Amino acid sequence: MRELRFVAAALALAALAFVSPSAHAAEEGSLGGHLSLGYSHLIVTDSPGGSLSVAGGIDYPVAPALRLGVDVGFALLGSRMLEQDAQIANLDYSLFETSLKLHWTPAGFGPLGRVSFGPALVSAKAELATSGGGLEFTPYAVEEMAPGAALDLTLIKTSTHSPVRAGVEFGVLAVFLEKETWTIASARLAIHY
Repeated sequence: MRELRFVAAALALAALAFVSPSAHAAEEGSLGGHLSLGYSHLIVTDSPGGSLSVAGGIDYPVAPALRLGVDVGFALLGSRMLEQDAQIANLDYSLFETSLKLHWTPAGFGPLGRVSFGPALVSAKAELATSGGGLEFTPYAVEEMAPGAALDLTLIKTSTHSPVRAGVEFGVLAVFLEKETWTIASARLAIHY
């Protein structure tokens, strides 16, 4: 139920922004977007080593320095080995995220060219792989849809003369699971268009 309320609120916010764009948005009127590829690390007790992370999104101008958009991302967060009573199992962590983000282009902050933040809906998984048995490891497994909050800082040139720009994106995603909070830190190469 909490996920449905969260999704409804995010969709209402998106609808308001896209249905009533500002005069600047109508003037500029261009969709933009980004693709990014890099590394993500899950920060929890006994966290795995981290691994591949990809994300992408589209956005639309709503004010001179603001854009509103939708992002999706996927991360393989690594695995860890569990041992108990001479039994061994692997726990493989991953997540899929979709988020509604407000993108701000600050002026006068040096190489910081974009700050993005907003609510997220995340499918978080910690899947068990055992070679027999495994019942004692089931409390470690996670398969949950949960709300989250995302913040990304992108070091990129703010010049709009080039249609394609490359930068480095640093992000933090907090996922509010029932029993714990997952915090995912990421560093990715980002291509903005």
